[in-house]
Amino acid sequence: MAGAALQQRGIPRTEVLDALSERKQGAENMPWRSSKMLRPSYFAGEDVLAVAQDAFKLFMSENWLYSRTSFPALGQLEDEVLASVRALLHAPENAGGVLTSGGTESLLLAVKIPVHRARAKRAGRANIVLPWSAHPALDKAADLMDVEVRRAPPADGLLADVDWMAGACDRNTVLLVGSAPPYPYGVVDPLAALSRLAVERNIWLHVDACLGGMILPFAEAAGRPAPRFDFRLPGVRSVSVDLHKFGYAVKGISALALREKADEAHGKTSFSNWPAGLYGTPGVSGTRSGGALASAWAVMRYLGHQGFVERTARILDIRDTFIGELQRIGGEILGEPQCFHFAFRIADVDALLLADGLREAGWYVSTLERPAAMQLMVNAGHGGMAKPFAETVAATAREVLSGQRRGSGKRAVYSM
Repeated sequence: MAGAALQQRGIPRTEVLDALSERKQGAENMPWRSSKMLRPSYFAGEDVLAVAQDAFKLFMSENWLYSRTSFPALGQLEDEVLASVRALLHAPENAGGVLTSGGTESLLLAVKIPVHRARAKRAGRANIVLPWSAHPALDKAADLMDVEVRRAPPADGLLADVDWMAGACDRNTVLLVGSAPPYPYGVVDPLAALSRLAVERNIWLHVDACLGGMILPFAEAAGRPAPRFDFRLPGVRSVSVDLHKFGYAVKGISALALREKADEAHGKTSFSNWPAGLYGTPGVSGTRSGGALASAWAVMRYLGHQGFVERTARILDIRDTFIGELQRIGGEILGEPQCFHFAFRIADVDALLLADGLREAGWYVSTLERPAAMQLMVNAGHGGMAKPFAETVAATAREVLSGQRRGSGKRAVYSM
């Protein structure tokens, strides 16, 4: 079978790797793939990337599932990474947490833990109350656990509607969620208000800081405006932080930090009614490579707190340069971005058409539908690109306004 991965006979290693390299280059030969805007999504420099990748290779074959038995070095790395995350989030002394395979698993556990914890107290079907901008992985979790989702209605506002969320709560509400920040906008939800609501109603509040959890603490240390999002807010019971984003680790590793260590028990799976005895996992995942864990540990040690502060300051400076250049050509920035990404639009210009034109010109952008806008995710590799990007935006916008570009019918797509 031509082209099949599993052939009748094997071929030499060098030929395998050459074929794989050619396949990768061929699949990525698209207009926007050549753009300088397209870097590793969470890039802090070639030196950091090398540390992350080399550490991954050292532990890529070890099974993280056995970090407390066969591979004790992984257990030690796990404890140290979690301790660093808890300290960064100002967690109390009796805090807990679990490292997961990514943001989706962290959000699955952020739903599972309060659902299981409140199981004996509620009278009917559990529900969770979400802002319009909350990540869909929360809906995925609710679907798996037969939990009702009460998501705020579509709106052009950027922030969580705390009044609507308060009105949606009842005796069976087990979880409130706010984002720091949500994926679409880069503007942190009003978490202090959500914290007060959570305390008042005695409802678990989870902060989805998968995007901002390794940016906002260092922005604050760099003297940048950074709203409180962590355990300093009394209503916050859990915080998710993706370490394979601006922790610069190889994918996939995320952390779910918990205010109380005892709540780890509600995230665990334990089963013994089968021939091989006790089977247990701290979260949803079973077998996974220890490489991502080693990568996170290595980058934390390599950069240190000050290194993260310096990289974060650089990223925010680059972001501000992009914002300034876009405003110079008449672009409107949505809200006041507090993280590494932001949304913008050009008056009277179809955002989806404009994004298509930018991709054809070699600039990779994402799009939003409510409100219609484009989104940029900035990293340390984008220095010096703001002015040429803005010039291309201006030129492409003129093409749209003049009728040279017409509607494609495409919708905004998350994976783009």
